[in-house]
Amino acid sequence: MINFPKTQNLIESLVSERIVPGVNYAFMKGDQVFASTVGFAALYPQKTQLSPFAVYDLASCTKVLATGAVLLKLYEEGRVSFDDRLTKYVPEFGDDRVRLWHLLTHTSGIRGWIPNRSSLSGEDLLKAIVGLPVTDEFERVVRYADTNFVLLGLVVERILGQPVQTAAADMIFRPAGLTETTFHPDRQECVPTELVNGTVLQGIVHDPKARQLGARCGSAGLFSTVKDLVLMGQAYTGVNPSLLPLSQDAIAQLYAVRTPNGLQPRAWGWNLVFDPQDKYPLIYHTGFTGTLIMYDRVKQSGLVMLTNRVHPSRHNQIFLTMRSRIINSFLAENK
Repeated sequence: MINFPKTQNLIESLVSERIVPGVNYAFMKGDQVFASTVGFAALYPQKTQLSPFAVYDLASCTKVLATGAVLLKLYEEGRVSFDDRLTKYVPEFGDDRVRLWHLLTHTSGIRGWIPNRSSLSGEDLLKAIVGLPVTDEFERVVRYADTNFVLLGLVVERILGQPVQTAAADMIFRPAGLTETTFHPDRQECVPTELVNGTVLQGIVHDPKARQLGARCGSAGLFSTVKDLVLMGQAYTGVNPSLLPLSQDAIAQLYAVRTPNGLQPRAWGWNLVFDPQDKYPLIYHTGFTGTLIMYDRVKQSGLVMLTNRVHPSRHNQIFLTMRSRIINSFLAENK
């Protein structure tokens, strides 16, 4: 039976306390699903009601659901090893120390300022990212950065000869029948995000790098719904093992610590939290726009929470505190 009352109250308080305009969320337990919709899709320029079928900008959840899934498929087919050097695929990068697992776990140490980043073309931005240096944080610090997955997107492109977003659609979402998961959503079905230069973004990816890079962006750009994220969750937890074109053996390898000892535990792409009693890992990821997905393979349970916390403004730090409380509450109630 699905029973997460405290977590549900916390999620719905995001709306009642006006932290977000609205929220679509779902709890999963085996083949059971409880889903609900609360609040508004938009507050500006006028209030509009939120639909249970609303399409959200998933932001950084793109990293694991799209780019990470394609790489896992290539790994399963023996076309790539995560121990491969980045320079095997992107020789112009110039530092042989960085391997794909460094990018997947955000331990690459790649950092640096890109002057006039927002004014660069997609091609020039990609060249600038490839030219970033490896700092002394290499293998010593987990520093979450879009750069790692932009480079992984480029790796996919070099292997397959097509942009990473095209590859994700062709190799993962279309074969799975996930028709509501797309890089090209219907604007009218999308929940608006931020007010930028007098215009509310709707059906346009919020992340500026993703707008610049287009289909070549491996770090953001994906849109989806609660329904499709529940379906994906049922695949990642083994409830529906045949949905995704990935073997359950490959998916199971996502539920493991891949960072060096002493560092924040992360999996291949995914962040990890641990069951408070039995200490096994759950995978989860968040997005800047206000999205959260969390899947438990042992108890075959999960949480999907979609909000537009950046509407109409990104200045909403209290949401981050509340999101941590929601994650901890879910873990406590996940019996």
